[in-house]
This record gives sequence, structure tokens and C-alpha cells, in this order.
Amino acid sequence: MVRAIRFLAKTVLCALLTVLLCQSVLAQGSKSKVPATTVKAAVGPKVMQIDIEGLKTLIKPNGKPLLINFWATWCDPCREEFPDLVKLNAAYRGKIDFLTVSLDDLADINGDVPKFLSEMKSDMPAYLLKTADESAAITLVAKDWAGNLPLTILFSPNGDTAYMRNGKIRPEILKENLDRVLGAAPSGTGVISTIDFVKIKGGMRDEARYFYENNWRAYRAAAFKQGLIDSYEYIEANSEKDATFDLMLITRYRGEVQFKNSEKVFEPIIKELTPNGPFLKGTSKPDEFRQVVFSYTGKSPFISAK
Repeated sequence: MVRAIRFLAKTVLCALLTVLLCQSVLAQGSKSKVPATTVKAAVGPKVMQIDIEGLKTLIKPNGKPLLINFWATWCDPCREEFPDLVKLNAAYRGKIDFLTVSLDDLADINGDVPKFLSEMKSDMPAYLLKTADESAAITLVAKDWAGNLPLTILFSPNGDTAYMRNGKIRPEILKENLDRVLGAAPSGTGVISTIDFVKIKGGMRDEARYFYENNWRAYRAAAFKQGLIDSYEYIEANSEKDATFDLMLITRYRGEVQFKNSEKVFEPIIKELTPNGPFLKGTSKPDEFRQVVFSYTGKSPFISAK
């Protein structure tokens, strides 16, 4: 009986030791593994942080035309246009330096920003701007930029602004401007001009000059800055009193695409710059001081660049 009790006790003790040993091994094994939620894997391309001093260096071309896209992951138009930017970068690789600058929060520099760039298969140099003085950074890029996104700006090799688009890009227009800054021949049928020959009525030259300077010229300056026209000129003819015309108003379009889109291009510009109607000097209406006596549309007879 005693032997039976001793045997039973020994058997139970061995079983308990076996269970404890197995639990210890399992515990040691679980400790050697890091929970998946604590691992933060690197995603996407490297995004470099810059401040305003870094931005100053970044916007200086290095012997080539420089195209910069300012964007953010929270900006829907930025996300929508990005595939087109990636395609253009591939098409002009080696000819143009192309980089992106994110205005996301610094906390996203190793998260949402590179993740999105990876999804877009973007291999453009990527930066994230972090500065205490956002207004100074905005003015540094473009004096008339309000900071709204997206912004795409093209610099010629000497640092001049060759094209700027504040808003979602139009790929065909951006391509026209990339070709232009590279010195390529214009697409389509070449430069197309529209020319209005204007006669000033009643000797009201001051009223006419004011009207065209503050309306016609302003509209074209805005269109040119956005790359929507090739160039423009306002020419006052040194003519006698009874001359056929006194002014020449020239607008040039770089190819068929720009020309065909001219009407819809100017509509939003006019609404934005003169929502309450054209600026006038005095109470005279345009038809009282000017008359378009002849209009020409076709291959440009005058070559110039505004």
C-alpha cells in the first residue's frame, strides 16, 4: 500500500514538472517575438525634410530646366494629377530636373507621404517642407501664390519662371511648356496668332489705353503665367489722325491645342479678375471709344516672346 502511494505521488510530481517545463518553454518562445503592432516598417521612397533655407537652394536650377510640384496627401486635386506628373517625369527624364515638395505635417514624413509616392510608383526626388514662417516660404516660390495646392512651377535654366499652374495641371499644356523651355519646335501647326486692329473713336485715347491695360493685358498676363497662351503684345501705332487703325492687339497660341481652348481658357480668368465687369475710366462704354476695324487669325506674321 505504501509502495502504491509512493508510486502515485512520484507519477503526479513528474506530470506536474512536465507541465511546468512546457509552460516555461512556451513563455520563453512568446517573449522572443515582437508583437506585430509595435513594428513600423519603412514604406516608399525616402522623403527628405527641408526648411526655408533648403527651399532656397532647391528652387535654383542646376543647368537644366527645373519643374517643382507642391502637393499634400490631404489635397484631392494633388492626388488626382500625380499619375500624369509621374508619366511626364518618365517622358522627360534626363532633360528636366523634376522634384516634389510635400506640405504635409512632419509626422507624415515616414508614413502617409512615402506610402502615397510608393503607390504612384514615383521615383522623383521627394521633399517635405517644414518651416515656422510659411508666408516667407510661399513668397519665396512665387510672389502671387497664396499657398493653395497644388502648385506646379517650371523654371528655365537661368532661374526665370517659364510656367506656373496653381491648380490641377492640364498635361497637354504642361507638355507644351516643357517642350518650349527645352527649345523644341511647337506642336501642331506652330504659332497661331489672333490680331485685332483697333480704331480709337472721338480722340478718347486715354480711355482706350486704360481699358486695354487694365482688362485685355491683365487677362493675357494671367493666361501667359498659367501657360495657356504663347505670348501677347499691345502695340500703339504712331499714326496720323485719319489712319485706318491706332492699336494692334496680338495674342499668340502655341499650336492647335492652345488655340482651340482659348475661349474656355479666358472665361474663368475674366470672371476672377473682373467679376463686376471691365474696368473703365470715367463713364464711357467700350463701344464709345474703340472699334475693331479688322481681325486676323492664322500663322503668326510677327515673331516675339512675351
